[in-house]
Amino acid sequence: METLLAPLREYEEYNELKVALEKGYTPINVVGGVDSSKCHLIYGLSREYKIKLIITYNEIRAKELMDGYRMYDRNIMYYPAKDLIFYSADIHGQAIVKERLKVIKAVLENQPVTIVTTIDAGMDFCMSIEDYKKNIISLESGQSIDLEGLKKQLVELGYENTSQVEREGEFCVRGGILDVFPLTEDSPCRIEFWGDEIDTIRAIDVESQRSVETLEKTYIYPA
Repeated sequence: METLLAPLREYEEYNELKVALEKGYTPINVVGGVDSSKCHLIYGLSREYKIKLIITYNEIRAKELMDGYRMYDRNIMYYPAKDLIFYSADIHGQAIVKERLKVIKAVLENQPVTIVTTIDAGMDFCMSIEDYKKNIISLESGQSIDLEGLKKQLVELGYENTSQVEREGEFCVRGGILDVFPLTEDSPCRIEFWGDEIDTIRAIDVESQRSVETLEKTYIYPA
């Protein structure tokens, strides 16, 4: 990536921008530049920052920026706005919530990430990042926990109690076994209890309902 940044360093304006950002002289207004150069400039100016936020005017432009910026940074995520038409529909609403929660998870875990979003998404009312953090359920092998209390907590966090876990945001309990599908994960996990103690935690396949991986711990984010 140093090769890509070398041409930028030849411009006096670029170096002035770098100095201004380092000294905290913001906001800075940059005018001009073709679309292909904007992602290049953004990457060069923000490379030293672990978490970056790019805000644009609509979803189409956000997707264009993501496609262009992915050449410089693979750790890029889109934070969508709540679609007024589809947000309340089960499939679309769940997809939007899942996408938003994955971004929140990356921020809470302090992962290196570039977030692209729109003005509309920025205007959405949502929980504060502190509220998300204090409502995360952390579970690990050997931990003692009240299963009935955990069920109640999951419902309060927006999870649906079903007969079998088939999609994100659902959980079910059969005897001393809890299956839950966190919205931030690609597969559900199965938590087996021995009394009040967690015996094992395993990732399971949705279709076969069979275990695919043993986990030491899992985190369940609010749904």
